[in-house]
Amino acid sequence: MTEIQSLLKLQELDMERLALETALEELPVQREIDKLQESLSVLQERLSSAGFELNRVRKEQKHEEWTIKDTTMTIDSISRKLYGGEVTNPREIESMRCRLNTLEATKRKLEDEVIGLMEKVEALESETAGVNLEIQQKETEVCKLIGKRDLEIAEISAKLKSIAEAREKLQVQISDSLLKKYEQILKDRGAPVVVPIRGNICGGCHVALPSSIIILAKPNNKVVRCENCGRILCWQE
Repeated sequence: MTEIQSLLKLQELDMERLALETALEELPVQREIDKLQESLSVLQERLSSAGFELNRVRKEQKHEEWTIKDTTMTIDSISRKLYGGEVTNPREIESMRCRLNTLEATKRKLEDEVIGLMEKVEALESETAGVNLEIQQKETEVCKLIGKRDLEIAEISAKLKSIAEAREKLQVQISDSLLKKYEQILKDRGAPVVVPIRGNICGGCHVALPSSIIILAKPNNKVVRCENCGRILCWQE
C-alpha cells in the first residue's frame, strides 16, 4: 500500500469516526429521554401544586370543623339556659332564641362548607395519586431508556476506540508532512481531502482532469492535487 493509499484509508477511518461522533451526540434514545424528563418536570410541578392545595384545603377543613365544634358547644350552652329554666326574662329569652337561630344557621352553613371541602380533599387525593402513578411509570420508562442509551454509547465508544487504534497503526505509514497537508486541506475545505480518480474525473469536484495529472497520480507515490479543488488525488484501478 502506497502512502497516498494509506492516507485514503486513514481518511475513511476519520469519516467513520466523525459519523460515529455525530451519532453519539444525536442519539434518538437521548431525545426520547429528554422528552420524558420534560414531561416528568411538568408532572412534578403539577404534583407539587396539587400537594400544596391539598394541604391548604385540609387546614381549612380542620379549621371549619373546629369552628363547628365551638359553635355546637355554644348552641348547647344556650339551649341549656334557654330550656332549663335558668332564664325567665322574656326579652332575654327572645334574644337568646335569636342568637340560637343565628348560630344554628351558621352551623348548617359551616357543615355544608365542610362537605364541599371534603369533596375537594377527595378529588385532590385522587389527582395526586394519579400523578404519582404517572410519574412512577415515566421514571421506570426513563430508567429503561437510560440503560438502552448507555449500551448504545458503550457500543459506539468501542467502535471509536477500535478506529483510533487502527488510525494509529496506519498513521506511521504516512509522513508527517503529508499528514500536515491532509489536516490543513481538511481544515480549509472539509472532507473529503483524498479523492479517487474516476476515469478522468476528480472524485471531489467532478471536473475532468488533464491527462498529465492522471499520469502523475497513477503510481500513487506522490502528492498530486486537483488543479480545480486542490484535493489530493488517488488512482484506483
